[in-house]
Amino acid sequence: MTFTTGHGPRLIFVKGLFFLLASILSATAAFGADGPCIVPQRGYFRIHVGTAGLFGAFAHNHLIEAQRITGCASVDPKDVTHSSIKLTFTTADLRVMDPKESEKNRAEVQKTMETEVLRISEFPQVVFESTSIENAGGNQLRVRGNLTISGNTRPVVIPLTLSHMADGTFQAKARYNFKQSAFGIKPIQLGGGTIKVKDELETEFEVYLK
Repeated sequence: MTFTTGHGPRLIFVKGLFFLLASILSATAAFGADGPCIVPQRGYFRIHVGTAGLFGAFAHNHLIEAQRITGCASVDPKDVTHSSIKLTFTTADLRVMDPKESEKNRAEVQKTMETEVLRISEFPQVVFESTSIENAGGNQLRVRGNLTISGNTRPVVIPLTLSHMADGTFQAKARYNFKQSAFGIKPIQLGGGTIKVKDELETEFEVYLK
């Protein structure tokens, strides 16, 4: 992030941003080298999986949620552009929710996801590690980093909204789309290709750090 001096609204913005960063630094000091860290069992991480193909309209979209996310942020007090965050998702803890499906169908989709798509026995984790953080105005940030899925690592840019909550926690919210094929995953096809899972997936998350 680059700070400039000025008057009026710009000065107010800079003061506000410094206050937010000072709060993060205080939390970091309280938690040692790593902190603030993810608050367990609060927030969510969801993956929306769409369908396509000739009969795609008759197939069901899927909703997948991460049941466990771990990670911490680290803040450099001398240069906040060197701040970073690392998040880890355990693939075995990803769950197919699909509220409109039967328990049997959910179990079948879960098995397919674990064995054919994510291959959780070979690749037990999905990892995101930031390389830089840029100010995008207000409480909007652009987080650049490396995302590793199924053993394949690709650079990504995630637009992020960061808010300081009344209870002292920091809320991070974002939406991000990516293609499975970019990580070496072949989208599932059924019925000879008449029903396909879309290559592009939509993710959304809201996590809290303290």
